Amino acid sequence: MSIMKKAALAATLVAASLSANAAQTNITVQAEVDNTLTLLKADGTAMPDAVKLGYNPVRGLIPWSERVRIFSNDTSKDVQVRLQAPVELVSTNSGSSVTVPMTVSLSGRTLSTAAIDFAAADLYDGAIPDASVAMDLDIAQTTLGAIAAAGAYEGMASVVLAIKP
Repeated sequence: MSIMKKAALAATLVAASLSANAAQTNITVQAEVDNTLTLLKADGTAMPDAVKLGYNPVRGLIPWSERVRIFSNDTSKDVQVRLQAPVELVSTNSGSSVTVPMTVSLSGRTLSTAAIDFAAADLYDGAIPDASVAMDLDIAQTTLGAIAAAGAYEGMASVVLAIKP
């Protein structure tokens, strides 16, 4: 066997043995893209996918708050903000039907499924290009007080932004 054939055979055997001991990791990367609007933390980083509320047995759920900004590529237009659906926490305990109504507000304005207009002149002061002023996004128990049943609760707060037509 010639040296070239031996080298080719050796390279093939080495490649085969390496692939037999190789590991592969697949990572699915996802992004939701809206090229006109988004709601981010005030520092421009992504909003959390989940938050955990603390509980006080006398007062109820401890409200959650985050400083946020609306980022837009058209700061001359008003923005409409609404909830996709009313927000409530539902018991995840089997056999329990306890729900806890929640209130979501942006910049002190209570959100519902009906759109609220935020005027461009009030949102965008030009301090940060394409970003609104910093606002508080708050999620709180609608009626403070003890929750009837102990256990785990969860729900979804979907805040919908749209350029006002």
